[in-house]
Amino acid sequence: MKNNQKIFVGIGSGAIQLGLWAYQANLAGMKIILCDVDPERINQIRKNKNCYHINIAHFDRIVSVKIGPVEIYNISIPEERNRVIGYIGKANDIVTAVPSTSIYEKGISDLLKEGLLLRNKNSPVIVYASENQIRAARTLEKLVFPSGGTPPFVQFCDTVIARMGGVQSDMKLIKKLELQPMTSGDKEAMLVEDFDKIIVEKEYLSRKYSFETEFSRFHSTDDIGLYEENKLFGHNAVHSLLGFIGKLKGYTFMSQYNGDSDFGYIGVDALREETGRWSKMKYKSSKEEIVTENGYESWVVQLCSRIVNPFLFDLVDRIIRDPERKLGWDDRLISIMRNSFSVGVVPKRYALGVASALLYQKNLTKQKALAILENLWVKSDKQKGKIIKLVGDAFEIVQGWKTSPYKSLWQYIGVRSQHSTKQSNDYA
Repeated sequence: MKNNQKIFVGIGSGAIQLGLWAYQANLAGMKIILCDVDPERINQIRKNKNCYHINIAHFDRIVSVKIGPVEIYNISIPEERNRVIGYIGKANDIVTAVPSTSIYEKGISDLLKEGLLLRNKNSPVIVYASENQIRAARTLEKLVFPSGGTPPFVQFCDTVIARMGGVQSDMKLIKKLELQPMTSGDKEAMLVEDFDKIIVEKEYLSRKYSFETEFSRFHSTDDIGLYEENKLFGHNAVHSLLGFIGKLKGYTFMSQYNGDSDFGYIGVDALREETGRWSKMKYKSSKEEIVTENGYESWVVQLCSRIVNPFLFDLVDRIIRDPERKLGWDDRLISIMRNSFSVGVVPKRYALGVASALLYQKNLTKQKALAILENLWVKSDKQKGKIIKLVGDAFEIVQGWKTSPYKSLWQYIGVRSQHSTKQSNDYA
């Protein structure tokens, strides 16, 4: 290791960790330590001279980038786990990027605790939680230090990462796009968008402990909850809405929405009329630009442009994976419907997404579909009846549209906002 070279420890080896965090750490010249329990991924990177490739989709081209050398360890092997613990004791920036916060208890919290207890006030560190769940860092911190004894020189930070893309396994597509496989001989390639903005909680270690992060693309905020909710109930919700409808349309990639009027009248307007009216009202006292009229509209236009990026080839199946979770009472679609109702907005567009999710899985009757939905909800409240009624109406709309798929779905809704003049190709 070079003298004074800062250490980055990444827990998890998925698209966010490899495609964003480790990529940025590599640009910053950090020593990169990765860990996972997937022996195949670990061995592939090791055999590839401890390097891997990602492919970055710009709006006009795809660029391949080599990352490494890195060190990658299997934390299910005691000797390798101990190496990682030692690095956690010396790291400057630590990031968890695993599929769910439920995995924290499967060895990650203990790993962090053992490593962090090696530190002192002369080696402050921030642990960034990158799981796509609200208050993930608080969950992790309570598991690592359950008694509330987090050392003052250790900070756990929530993050909001809106980068899209993932692993491509279709060899014909990989060859057609001339994607660089992750490693030599690998049958998969990682394709992610050219978007690297990371929103984080405002750190406090710099004032007392002279901490300096090595990451330059941070937007720090005192109001991380705003961005977490905007991500889950805006970005993630509209992604799911469009994904489920896209599956019924026969789309393979989200970019196939280019030229589809449903993208604007359903997807874009869901962000403006259903997420936006609630979000701007809830956070109207915030000083963040994103909740101003102009700031929110700029965010909508940027996000929608990225969704239909013709070089991203973001898979519809990636967007709609784990549909039962996405239809949960506290998850993206149902939660934003509840939030919309709370401010007097009827969320007809998101109801179409829920109905589409139910329809694509099985050829169900309306009654059976709604029964499945209710069975997913361990808890509910007085809004349940309104949501069931609205989804039931949407179910009939989507069923009718499936028999006449050449008619635009937005025409069935019967509502159009004052903004609904742009279609998806206006955002490309």
